[in-house]
This record gives sequence, C-alpha cells and structure tokens, in this order.
Amino acid sequence: MQHTTAPRTGRFLVGAAAAATLVLAGCAADPEGAAPGASEGGGGDTIRVAYLATGSSLPLFVTAEKYAEEVGIDIELVEVASGNESITGVATDQYDAGFAGIGSAAYNAVAEGLPVRYVAPMHSGYIEDYFIISSQLAGSTEEAATLAEDMSGLAGQTFAANAPGVVTEALLGFALERAGLGMDQINLEHIPFPDQVPALANGGIAAGILSEPFPTQAEENGSGYRPWATPTDEAPLPFTGIIYNTDWAEENAELATDFLRAYAMAAEDLDENGWDTPEMLELVEQYTGADPAIVAASRQHHIDADLEVDFDVLLRYQEFFMEQGSLNYAEIIPEEDIWDFTWRDAALAD
Repeated sequence: MQHTTAPRTGRFLVGAAAAATLVLAGCAADPEGAAPGASEGGGGDTIRVAYLATGSSLPLFVTAEKYAEEVGIDIELVEVASGNESITGVATDQYDAGFAGIGSAAYNAVAEGLPVRYVAPMHSGYIEDYFIISSQLAGSTEEAATLAEDMSGLAGQTFAANAPGVVTEALLGFALERAGLGMDQINLEHIPFPDQVPALANGGIAAGILSEPFPTQAEENGSGYRPWATPTDEAPLPFTGIIYNTDWAEENAELATDFLRAYAMAAEDLDENGWDTPEMLELVEQYTGADPAIVAASRQHHIDADLEVDFDVLLRYQEFFMEQGSLNYAEIIPEEDIWDFTWRDAALAD
C-alpha cells in the first residue's frame, strides 16, 4: 500500500479537467472547507484513491492497511486538500476512487454528465453531535437544551457553517428547522471549523455546525454547548461517500468490486469494534496527525456495515441544496442516478 500527497505547486487543470473545474466552480469544497486542486494521474493495477486527512476518512485507512492485501489489491492513498479536489480528480481520471462529502459539487458533476458517482456510503453521524450554541447565549448543556426548544427569538442573528453547498450546511438547516428557525431568517456566515470555536466564545455567532474534535474542544473550554444528546434509537445520517470514476470501474470491474470487498470488511470492523480502539486511533494519528487522546474523547463517527444508505435522507439534502441555490440545474435528479451500487452489490454477493 502506498501513501502519497498530491503536489500543490502551481499546477493547473487543462482539457477535460478544466471542464470539471468549471462544473464545480461556485460549489463548496467539502466538510473541511479547503480549496480545490489536482495531481498527476496513475494507471495499471494499483487503485489510486483520493482521501482527506481527517478522522472521517478512517474507513479508507482501514481498507488500505488491513484488508487490501487480503483481497489481493494494491491501493495508493493520495492525500488531497478538499472534497472538490477529490471529485475533480476522480471525474477526470486522475484518481480511480475517492472520498467526497454529500454535497452540491458531486450533484453538479453528475448533472454535467461527468463519469463520477457515489458507490457506497462512508461516515455518518447525528445532527446532535454537530450543532452547538454559543456560551454567550447558554452557559451549560442544560441551558442550551432549553434554548434549543425554541430559537425563533434569534431571527436575524449570525449562525455559521464551514462552507456553502456542503453537507454540514444542510445539517445547520435541519437543526434550525428543529429549533424553530429557517435559513432565510438568519445571517449565515461560512467560517472554517477551527475559527468557529472563538466565535462561539465571544458571541460572534449564535450557533454553528462543528465537526469533531472541535465541538468537544469548545465544550471543554467553555466556548459553547451542544443542546442535544446523541440519539440511541435512531439511525445516523449519511455525511460522506466513496466515489468512483465510472469509466474506470466499468473497464476494471473486478478491481472496482475487490476494492469494495475490502472496504466492506473495513466497515464491518469499524461497526463492530468502534472507531476509538487503540488500533484505529493509531491509524488516524498516522494519516492525520491528530492527537489520539483528543480523538478518543470526541463523539465517534459511524458507518453502516451493510453499506446501505437512506435515499429519503439523500433526497432531502438535494432539495436543501436546490433551495439554497447551490445546484446548477433546475429539476431534482433521482438519487438512483447519483448513486451506483453495481460494484457494492457484487462485492457483498461474494
């Protein structure tokens, strides 16, 4: 298994890659909010997979480190800066597969007819773990819970998501709806996750959507508090997915299937044993540099061992992005045209 980082020294996309960049222009990058880029393509029997250096990419790390050899494949993990970079690279055959948040960039790529599709869900989670209220408005978890019962009085105040057109922006919309507010009633700012913590502390934002470990850090330092506990009787929402270049997958059906066989083993491992075992924390540290103690203290991610995804939730995302003006088309695309389970089904049938 190889592990490389995509170069970022003044390279520009040309030809088909430039077309893909235009498709994605104006769409947000990914839940991490980084800028798009590109890297050299590969070939042969090695599967080149774009990943982000975040804890939510752990299923890919486990696939490459634990299960690729078992199914007889060679994976090269290539670090990229954003979900847009992953989508653009996969769509233009620089990478065979990759990580992408469920968001407008991928929807727009599909609408443009580019050969990129989600083929399996990756990490999932709960709005309750992401939505956090400023300590200037609520000085404890209990006060935050009381305020979240009805936040209609906060109309006109500033709320934050990390980027436009990404799944975390949709989560903010869903959280506000639950609390009695609409996206059209607030002042929305797009602020990177780390910068939201001090904004919560000083009251610069009333509330925001934060990905771990930042909400845990915010609670520990008194910057903000989550109003809701993690549900124990509800399925988590899908946040990210595995994408394929479908031209590559159709031409290399056995490799594409074997990758998802290894990936399914990784998903089962994480679902059964958790994301915070010493082995998994070591992998996260290896690929992201994150402090294992901080990761272990955070609310954990989730993954469906059967690689199932709820199309009703996905449709709700697409409808949200359309309402926000993040999509470059006017009619809803059936989710069956955005997700292709051909290779997942073949892998699970083995």
